[in-house]
Amino acid sequence: MSNFLNNIDYRVARTRQELELAYELVYKEYFKKGYINEDSFKLRLSIHNILPQATTFIAKVENSVVATATVIPNSPLGLPIDDMYTEEISLFRKHNKKFCEVIMLASNTELFRDGTSMMLNAKKMFFIFFLFKRIFDYAKNYLKLDYIFISVTPKHGLTYDYLHFTDIGPVKSYASINGTSGVGKCLKISSAEKDIQKEKSGLHKMFFSKKTDPEKFENKTILSLQDIKDIFIDKTNILPQATEEQLNYIKQCYPTYDFSEIIPSVSTI
Repeated sequence: MSNFLNNIDYRVARTRQELELAYELVYKEYFKKGYINEDSFKLRLSIHNILPQATTFIAKVENSVVATATVIPNSPLGLPIDDMYTEEISLFRKHNKKFCEVIMLASNTELFRDGTSMMLNAKKMFFIFFLFKRIFDYAKNYLKLDYIFISVTPKHGLTYDYLHFTDIGPVKSYASINGTSGVGKCLKISSAEKDIQKEKSGLHKMFFSKKTDPEKFENKTILSLQDIKDIFIDKTNILPQATEEQLNYIKQCYPTYDFSEIIPSVSTI
């Protein structure tokens, strides 16, 4: 077990190539499961990925990205989970809570071909939990957040229940993944250690005996204007479909970029 995990580097994506490898892995695994339709560029991402505060985590073995997830802090763009749980999420904003959503979680299923459920395969479970350990420490110690949100299929819900996530509402049909059923969950960061310590000593040791080395959070990729054009216009057409309000906020996030160079209709004012 330890040798298997020791060969994996869990950290933020630090290059555009690593970002695109992560987006490709999400596309590959989501397409395989029928969550999305075929796309010629074979990338899966959303407008939230354009934000400089979005942070993509990867599990990397040599030159391959074998697992990934992206942390999206709350912002004027909202969160993907808002589409399905508007009222529930608005309550957290009303009470001035700080939170993020973990999106685009995917792992290379070719590493575990037996089809065994994650909760019945220790290697598979720890493989994902180590990635989530990085995300948890990032949200808690770096971003100083109160809650982490995630949307998962009911099939995978047990995994996050084990991590002490709780449902924020009923199971719903997600249009963004071809009508697949999903449920929104949240983890209260401040009580997670105490809750886990009560019931799961092994999990508590994994998550709380040692903090993630801050180096794993350093030098994350910041998109250049050319990167934005290549990924969000030429390859996915995401940016041209953004609303005026969304574009204005994105421009505020990159005050030194002239977006009129890549989208002629965008004002520089």
